[in-house]
Amino acid sequence: MNRYMRSLRTEVRYQLWGRSVFLAVGGLTVSLLFAFTGSISNVTARLARLQVTEAQALGNGMTLADAMGHPSNVVVQGGQRMLDNPVRFDYEAAYFAYRALEAPYAVGTGLEMITFLVIPLLFFVYGCGTAVSDIRQRILKDRIVVEGPGPYIAAKVAAVVLVSFGATMLAALLSFGAAPLLKALFLPDLSRDFEYAVDDSGVGNPAVQVAFSAGVAVLFGLLGLFIGLVARSMLIPSLAAGGLLMLMPFTWSYDPRNILTAAGEGVFNYWGGFNPRPPLPVETTFGLGMLYGALVLVALISIAVWSRMSKFI
Repeated sequence: MNRYMRSLRTEVRYQLWGRSVFLAVGGLTVSLLFAFTGSISNVTARLARLQVTEAQALGNGMTLADAMGHPSNVVVQGGQRMLDNPVRFDYEAAYFAYRALEAPYAVGTGLEMITFLVIPLLFFVYGCGTAVSDIRQRILKDRIVVEGPGPYIAAKVAAVVLVSFGATMLAALLSFGAAPLLKALFLPDLSRDFEYAVDDSGVGNPAVQVAFSAGVAVLFGLLGLFIGLVARSMLIPSLAAGGLLMLMPFTWSYDPRNILTAAGEGVFNYWGGFNPRPPLPVETTFGLGMLYGALVLVALISIAVWSRMSKFI
């Protein structure tokens, strides 16, 4: 076993011993409860709205069959946006909301909210914790002397990447298995035969959804790691990241949140009720390249600064 693998094995053992890995895994697992609670509420609301719309249309002499024979479009009248066929619109919305709790669509239902609201801050905090864990345990000098700076940093990076993909995959598997059970448990009486076909040709691929969410986790996990290596603190960078991610308004097209939201439109279905929209126009491909390019730049600067620190020598 070469020294890089030995360093990675040591890092994994310390993370399991310190339970830092359970921050990422447990955080995503708990957040799935909120994602599916919203999805269940969305199904109830969509079906109830469809019943009301159907009753109103029937009072006007239009049946569901009549409505499904015509497309649903948004028209502008007097400066207001209106639907010319609300019955079909509500039927399709209820159909997609109901399907969101069925496998394999449940994978996207579980991941779509946590990818934008939970994963960035959660994995940034996890990355910071990974960077400063040896300082808190007072074993940094020993590990550097025994393993060497290169293998030590490589092990930290590899651990963050592995945990990011592993936690995201676990969340996807839990979504896949738990959604039908939650549907049967909390929506036993809400069953409807959707007798009319709905075009779902643009449905997202679960594998792509998992890869996208894992990529976001890796991005912010490594960002937290490299910032934590230099800051040597978990609290201050995490508070700053929380304020920037959760409180700061969107002011620039290439804000990371705006870029990821725009990129997510081509990945997720947003059938579960969570439906973010990028507030500013952005070139998605260039924006994603800029994000990961900035991560590489931060990594190079961080490692250069960290390697010149003398506190662990």
